[in-house]
Amino acid sequence: MSSLPRRRKSARRAEILAAAREVFLAQPYEQASIVQIAERAGCVVGTIYGYFENKRDLFDAVLTDFYDALIADIEPKFALLEGTADRLRYLVARHLQITLDEVSWLRVFAREAMDDTGYFGSKLHQLNRRYTQFLMRTIADGIARGELRDDLDVQLARDFVFGGMEHWVRNTVGRGRPGDTAQAAREITRMMLDGWRAPNAAAREADTLRGLEQRLTRLESHLKRGRAPRHDKETTP
Repeated sequence: MSSLPRRRKSARRAEILAAAREVFLAQPYEQASIVQIAERAGCVVGTIYGYFENKRDLFDAVLTDFYDALIADIEPKFALLEGTADRLRYLVARHLQITLDEVSWLRVFAREAMDDTGYFGSKLHQLNRRYTQFLMRTIADGIARGELRDDLDVQLARDFVFGGMEHWVRNTVGRGRPGDTAQAAREITRMMLDGWRAPNAAAREADTLRGLEQRLTRLESHLKRGRAPRHDKETTP
């Protein structure tokens, strides 16, 4: 019998969070009220205070709910990727897609981040740090594997990526322009890696490309002469 009240309490909390999300997305935090949220949730104001200390506590819970779902979606996909370039492309494309799919959330984040005195150390700041760990880990792993320069400043690189994406968002979402997130991710990643790639990694990639070009040239030559290409004999030590 005791499990029934617990399940009902969990369901009621979820209902309050859903109602609060709608209210906070529809208007600035300062204009939203517990009364509006209670009306939307179909409960009295006192019920909300039985679950959350105050409006800020409820707002932080809504933010946490959003980030928990986002990170839970990213984590398994990220775990399947190993190369630095593939990870960067995925993270950039996923972030840009969020800005297109969640425009209302974008406004909430922008309003909160503009308050410099209240942002640092806030719940949103903590959640953003947690979210950006995917990119931080990608850059750190790339340096450790020798794919990225060993003198690369990880935090500065992170700021560079998110700052660049923010400007892309302003010029697309902010102006109502269509945006191709996949294409933007490819271009942003290419430009980043052009400056970040370790010299030996760039040389290895260039050697690989030259080898492929040479094989293609030989294949085309054989095909033009009307005979199949001869494979090099394998030698054993």
